[in-house]
Parts: sequence; C-alpha cells; structure tokens
Amino acid sequence: MAGAEPDSGDEARVRGLAGEGEAALASGDYDTAIARLRRARDLDRVSADLAFNLGLAYLRSGRARDARSAFTEALALGPPAADTYANLGLALYELGKLDEAEGSYAAALRLEPELPEALNNLGVIRFQAGRYAEAAALFRRALAARPGYEDAALNLRDTIAALAGEDEIADES
Repeated sequence: MAGAEPDSGDEARVRGLAGEGEAALASGDYDTAIARLRRARDLDRVSADLAFNLGLAYLRSGRARDARSAFTEALALGPPAADTYANLGLALYELGKLDEAEGSYAAALRLEPELPEALNNLGVIRFQAGRYAEAAALFRRALAARPGYEDAALNLRDTIAALAGEDEIADES
C-alpha cells in the first residue's frame, strides 16, 4: 500500500535494496543506485533516509529536478536535517533557483551553523550577487569549520581578488 511502512516480509527486501543502492552510490554507479533506491522507496514510502539517499543519487547523476523532489520528500518525512537542506540547496542552485537555494542553505545553517558545505555554497551565491564581503566571511567560516577545505579556500582567494578590484576602482574614482 502506498504511503505505508513495509510489512515484515518487505523489511528485509527494503534493507537489501537500500544496501545495494548505497553501495552503488558510494562506488559512483548512479544508475544502479537510483534503480535500487527507487525499488526500496516503492516498498517503503515513509523512510526519510531512503528519500535522502535517492536524492543524493539523483544529484550526483546530474538530475537536479529529481533530486529536489527527493530531498523535499525527505524533509517532509523526517525531522529537519542540515545535510538535507544543504543538498536541496545544491539541487536548487543547479536548477538556477538561487533565491530558493539561498533559503535552503540558510535553513541548513540554522540547524548546523558551521556546516562547511552550506557555508561555502551560500558564499558562492553571495559572490555571484557581488556581495563579496559577505561571501568572504562565509568562506572563512567554512575554512574554520573544515581546515583545508579546498573549494572554500579557492573561493576565498577569488573573493579577495574581487574585493581588491573593488578597492582599486574606488581608489581611481
């Protein structure tokens, strides 16, 4: 029955399919991951974890629209989770929905204020909006939360260069 928890006979099948899907996801076999996780979701429509993992598989396979749906479903099924909001933000970003992505990253940071990925990705949105000082602060927080975070370090470098360019323009005025 749709919307129901699996019966005892299906529980073992759900666990097996979910395990196969997670292993395929970890190995980069996204098509297999999606197939196994979707079959598990067909049997268990109340698992936020299955919806989240399916969202990851969709996201990593470049299917941002499907990822958005799966992450939204995971949030509806389970307690709010920072990782789910952060990954939803990434799917929204990839769909060009920057305002919604920004809101999703903000929700992730309300739950986990120093989540490096959310800080970095929110910083990218702020950078693209020309809000360089805010972006730099977010990249610095991401680096403080995860020293050596290469994406944040590169983004901070680019942001510092953009800030320096603003200063040069202001000096010339």
